[in-house]
Amino acid sequence: MTADTHQKRADIQGLRGIAVLAVVLFHLSHSALPGGFAGVDIFFVISGYLITQILLKDNLRLRDFYVRRVRRLFPALYAVLAFTLVAGLLILPPALLSELVYTQFFTTLFLSNFAFARLTDYFDSGAGLKPLLHTWSLAVEEQFYLVYPVVLLAVRRFAGRFLWPVIGLLALLSLAAAQWSSRPEAAFYLPTTRAFELLIGALCVAIRLDLSNALKRVLSLAGVGLIVLSLICLNDRLPFPGLWALPPCLGAALLLVTCDGWGNRLISAPPLVWSGDISYSLYLWHWPMLVFARLLFGESLWPSLAAVALAFGLAVLSWRYIEQPFLAGRPRRPFALAGGAMAVSILAALLVFNAKGLPQRFNTSERAAFAAADDYNPDRKRCHLAREARVAYADTCVYGTPVVAPSVAVWGDSQGAELSLALGERMPGAGVRQITASACPPSIGYTIAYNSACRAHNADMLLHLTHDPRIETVVLTANYHRYADENLPAMLGGLELSALDLSRAGKHVVIVYPVPVYDFDPPSQVGLAMHLGRDPRAVGMSRAQFDRDTAQVTAQLDRFVSAHPLAAIRPSDVLCDEARCRVYTAGDGVLYFNGQHLSLTGAKRVATLFTSQAPSLHAK
Repeated sequence: MTADTHQKRADIQGLRGIAVLAVVLFHLSHSALPGGFAGVDIFFVISGYLITQILLKDNLRLRDFYVRRVRRLFPALYAVLAFTLVAGLLILPPALLSELVYTQFFTTLFLSNFAFARLTDYFDSGAGLKPLLHTWSLAVEEQFYLVYPVVLLAVRRFAGRFLWPVIGLLALLSLAAAQWSSRPEAAFYLPTTRAFELLIGALCVAIRLDLSNALKRVLSLAGVGLIVLSLICLNDRLPFPGLWALPPCLGAALLLVTCDGWGNRLISAPPLVWSGDISYSLYLWHWPMLVFARLLFGESLWPSLAAVALAFGLAVLSWRYIEQPFLAGRPRRPFALAGGAMAVSILAALLVFNAKGLPQRFNTSERAAFAAADDYNPDRKRCHLAREARVAYADTCVYGTPVVAPSVAVWGDSQGAELSLALGERMPGAGVRQITASACPPSIGYTIAYNSACRAHNADMLLHLTHDPRIETVVLTANYHRYADENLPAMLGGLELSALDLSRAGKHVVIVYPVPVYDFDPPSQVGLAMHLGRDPRAVGMSRAQFDRDTAQVTAQLDRFVSAHPLAAIRPSDVLCDEARCRVYTAGDGVLYFNGQHLSLTGAKRVATLFTSQAPSLHAK
């Protein structure tokens, strides 16, 4: 992303332009370019190629290499860090500000990828609240720059004839680690599982294509085609990186080695080259601008477009007045200057973190709204299964009076975690067993790509539920929206099979209809609305939009429920009125702890429906 040479190839700058524009468009709207996140992979290939070229120069001194890295990376990055901290002090709730400075600390040390590997899945909705999330890729590159030059020059000196086989072997090992990682969410961020992309670029330096011009032209067009198909066809549901990262990487590699084919000329168009020139600054600026715009104005398209336009303007200014002067200049003590900037950044982060995010910036009502982010089942970590995890039926959690054997079970994905506790508190005499697992709807026979344990988990739970004589009622619930791209009809069909098997076993079955879900963070949006003098009751979506979004699911559930002796619970009855679905009410407060999940307060509101609409629970 940040490698550079003194004589720049126009096609490489154009390739950089494609990469950064793809990332920006993906962050603007995932649906606009589903595979746009692969722009980062293209950056990695370019960086590996250019860095290897630089390192193999005969007269290169490692000190000169690292001095140029400092002059290239640090100035623009620290300008963005300073802006982000100031904006965070003005806008972010205490918890998010604490998280921001926590990640700023690691970003300063070029270790943010490890911090984010622990904090979040890159594609989760909560990732949109992290203004420095995009710095993970800078950290990967910097870690590569620290280790790779030493390895490359050592192998070149002591085993020069094996240089390229060694690099090829390292690339294969990294690809294998990415493909078969036991922690796929973390693998997205780690240098060991990303190194193969940079090493593919390095291997391009060794390739000398002795081909006809006609064949080079075809190969360069194939490279463009691979990149275009990747950006269109990849999506955030696929396991990544790994084998799915090869198409964009190989497409970039073909363009690097063909040099002057038709594809190279195509990507040398002036607008793409210009975007490539400002790509580093644009990459740095665009994501914080989008995060802050969405926090202030919600997920509406126009504020996001304005944020991207502003990011372009800031990128041009950053490139002209920060990047270029520092690259052209010759500071006398570059490492001392860099160390001083790092010290200031770390000190500022520690001060704000130790002040617990400076909650005194907000009044009591605003702090209460922000605190809804922690209003979830306190036993969620213990009782709710993480993705790919398994649990014995007897070890699942039970709520209600301890001496009462559970007669109700809540079976579902993460939507059921808070509902289980809410029902247990509302019907303590019944006893409620929680059977919930992330990304695992209660759909028998259904296979989901990113949770291979789900199918077996469901089969096991269904077997136990049908044979447990103490369980009289089973509540089925799911975040239906999450499976829209994962063969939703098959998921709903499996849900029907689960319900029928339970019903035939003599169980009362309750189907929970869709809960409104949001692309923003309700606690932050409500608290900021209060802080800015807006009506927090306006935060939400129109009822018409909710009805459109859930029409397919609702129609199929209606047909199924009407044809069988099942009960139905419609959370929208207490979460929406005729005009809007809301995330806040004056009486209850914030009803969600994040955009995809009801808070415990919201779940208790939904739980009131069960005793009135589920006949089997009337007497519980």
